[in-house]
Amino acid sequence: MPCLEMKVPAMPHPVPTTRLRALLERPGAAVLRRNYVAEAPGHDDAHFRNRIRIAAVLAVNLTDPPRPIDVESPDNTSDIDDATTAIATGSENDLLAASFAKGLEIWLADGERAVVVFADADEIPGSLAMFDAYLRLARFPPAFQRLDRRLVGLHYGFREGLSIAIQGDPAENPPDEETFFDCVAPIPEIDDFREPRFVVRLPEPGLAWFHDMLRSASAWLDDNSYPNILGSR
Repeated sequence: MPCLEMKVPAMPHPVPTTRLRALLERPGAAVLRRNYVAEAPGHDDAHFRNRIRIAAVLAVNLTDPPRPIDVESPDNTSDIDDATTAIATGSENDLLAASFAKGLEIWLADGERAVVVFADADEIPGSLAMFDAYLRLARFPPAFQRLDRRLVGLHYGFREGLSIAIQGDPAENPPDEETFFDCVAPIPEIDDFREPRFVVRLPEPGLAWFHDMLRSASAWLDDNSYPNILGSR
């Protein structure tokens, strides 16, 4: 059966590739954060919660806040409206480019090891599309039965190096000699034990759990913005 496989590179990118990480690691910045730990009602497996946590994050640089944020006179009302419109677009060249960011902190744990990977909010739709594609595939039995269910082969890569995929078999026990050729994939995936990477695998029930957490975090970020973190909305 397919499983959720998450891989993190051995070394993080030396330069931040996401807006959220760049802001949180900006030297000399006083960063105000607002966090929301994503929840997935109906999933009560403590093992999953101990392996992965997703936090939606709003962050603003108070040392150099976005402008304009103060209304000094009635003439400034149009400027505030223009700034709010620019904030809503979320473009990289808007007024918040260096002072505000929204995204995810994805925490992974494997025994005594733990790592956090950042993702910008605009990366979430792509990852959700992968899970939606898997659901459509699973709901169409004629197509799904023709596939080797151990290697479905859906994949999404975040900018900071985190790779999530729906593939592989979470069982670590090798098959019996008599049944080996019945279960081997046409193009088998070989894990190189020499590769110094961080890998977390969850069984098939973890697919729905992680999918629901992503949707929960995405909904919270859609409802919150720069005015929310300052308490003006």
